Amino acid sequence: MRRLSLNRKKTEAYLSVLSGLMDANDNDVFIADKNCKLLLANSMAQGHLAEPAPMSCNGSYSALFPGLCASCPNNKSKMQDATPDIELADRGGTYYAIRYRPVRWIDGSQCIAIFARNINIERTIQERLYNLAYIDQLTGVANRRKLKEDMDSIEERIAKGEVTGALAIFDLDFFKTINDNYGHNIGDIMLKRLTGRLESDEAFRGHLYRLGGDEFVFLYADRNGRFGSLTECQAYYKNLFNDTLHSYTLPNIDAHCTISMGVCFFPWQGQSYSDILRKADIALYKAKGLGRNRICLFDEAYDTARKLKDIYINVQPILDENGKTFAYELADQTVRDEAHDETLDLNDIDRTMEAIGFDDFESSTKYVINYTSQLLNHAVAKHLPSGKFIIGIKLNYEQSVGDLKKYAELCSLGYSLRLTGVNRRNALPELLALAEYCSFDTMETDESFKRSIFSTYKSIRFIATNVGSPAQFENAKKLGYTLFQGFYFKEPIIVKKTKEIDQLKINYLRLLKLTSTEGHVDFHEIASIISTDVALTYKLLRLLNSAAVGLRNPISSISLAVSYLGEVNLKKWIAMLAVRGVADDKPLELIRVSLIRAHFGELLCNHMKPARNAKHVFLTGLLSLLDVALEKSKDEVFNEISVSIEIQSSILTEEGPYSDIIKFFSDYECGRWDEVSLFIHKNNLNDDTVNNAYLAATKWFSDMLNEIG
Repeated sequence: MRRLSLNRKKTEAYLSVLSGLMDANDNDVFIADKNCKLLLANSMAQGHLAEPAPMSCNGSYSALFPGLCASCPNNKSKMQDATPDIELADRGGTYYAIRYRPVRWIDGSQCIAIFARNINIERTIQERLYNLAYIDQLTGVANRRKLKEDMDSIEERIAKGEVTGALAIFDLDFFKTINDNYGHNIGDIMLKRLTGRLESDEAFRGHLYRLGGDEFVFLYADRNGRFGSLTECQAYYKNLFNDTLHSYTLPNIDAHCTISMGVCFFPWQGQSYSDILRKADIALYKAKGLGRNRICLFDEAYDTARKLKDIYINVQPILDENGKTFAYELADQTVRDEAHDETLDLNDIDRTMEAIGFDDFESSTKYVINYTSQLLNHAVAKHLPSGKFIIGIKLNYEQSVGDLKKYAELCSLGYSLRLTGVNRRNALPELLALAEYCSFDTMETDESFKRSIFSTYKSIRFIATNVGSPAQFENAKKLGYTLFQGFYFKEPIIVKKTKEIDQLKINYLRLLKLTSTEGHVDFHEIASIISTDVALTYKLLRLLNSAAVGLRNPISSISLAVSYLGEVNLKKWIAMLAVRGVADDKPLELIRVSLIRAHFGELLCNHMKPARNAKHVFLTGLLSLLDVALEKSKDEVFNEISVSIEIQSSILTEEGPYSDIIKFFSDYECGRWDEVSLFIHKNNLNDDTVNNAYLAATKWFSDMLNEIG
């Protein structure tokens, strides 16, 4: 470009016009040559300098904006276009967007124009919007959305093997007690106390996210190669997270919270956000199950156990004070109901009820299922007879007017309501007026509140859950409970005490002795015992003539039945009938569990690798609860009946050949799915085989019960 030849007057006029144009700009604008000489600055720019602007840019604006010279492209390269905005703060902390633009000066030399725009207000607005979108408003830590975006940003790097790391989910143990007893304001203070303590630790600062409620996440991403193996990574982070295991308390509060945590490590145990989060959550449940206040590292076996919870039927009987089954709860008590409005699968309910014999709608037994919005659908209401079903309402959040309307509509359809989780804060009179049943955990305190509910709502039947000892049972009855749930026959809680065993039971025991032997079976003596007892003859003949046994021709005599059935079937059916007779004054659930155990184990034997003795396993399951039925010690029971040493040692000790199967029965019945999973893997079984065997065993029990009468 040709240099302009301007006289001084014209130059001054040109500069005057240029200064006017620059002053019209609301931003700071100044021009410097390639030697950093300040050629021109508008009034906004000059106003930011405490003294008259010196001739050098690096002696004026660079002092006002630290980092200005370092980011300036002048003399570094020949500028062709304007640079993108960069953010710099002046000495006073005010932020500006700085842009450099190449220009030609009056004499044609290349210079640089620098524009500085005040963006403090914009930054404040952006920060406010960011906080609303990504920061939890209660605790001030990052929220679930920010966690999702941060994980999305590293997922691709995980897949490429560029990063390793850990994701840990944790929550406060017994936090619900704080909210229920002291109010949500106190609960909020507890959460802020927790996050404040964690954010004060440099090791945790910037890695903490709140998922919701009292549930939080730690996320760490490390460069690949920092840890040589999964074991090394696990050891490092478990040691780091141990510093979180404090007891959190508040003044004047007679309660404290500890932390339970589950940790998943990537990429070894997962590569996608959803998979990593799910597995950490599974490990958290494991930590809760092991007693809380601990860290649990994810293991693949836990994942299998969680899947088992989805396919296995776990039925909880509800008994009256006389031991009679009043209802069955079809909901899995071990599942934490965060969503409240779970999906109702009618096919699963049909399959469950058919297998366990719940299709007899003429009986008085009722069934409890959890509430879902689908129950308000008239097609569903028609499918589930209202007189047979009790709808369980879990009060794990504040109930709204809309909720009350839904529950009232369920009542209008003929369903009964059972409330769980009732406390001082959510005990709405309008809701309690709708309920026919109300459950309280015997392990929870606040007995004065329970008594006030009992005395106020006389029409409600109260259910005691988690009854685990005779003392708890007796205390629950005194408080006013009429229904009971939660024990697993570890002790004879509901029994009629008798000093002598009546003659009929003696006959049953004699039969057990004769059919439990490994040696020759004396068919003549068996027939003789049965023939001398009218009731026993009737029951046995009815059983042998039933469709369940599958004989082609009816049996007309005991001798014919004995010879026709043969040793194997005779032992099985007499043992089953004998146990039913021995325990006829005990809760039917005791009989049900014993018989299902027997057939359940028998069906699994041929699928196990190596296979087990099906005859032994049947009898082991059948006799595993006989001590409870007879109210005797196990040793006393086996002094009265003679069974093989393998069966005795399995029931009396933990080292017998079938002791692991007895433990498996107990784990399955109590929903300890982690242990069930280990048994399945150890014996080379699969989920479908176990599930189908249990369904078949429960159906078999139902059929036998009907045949025996």
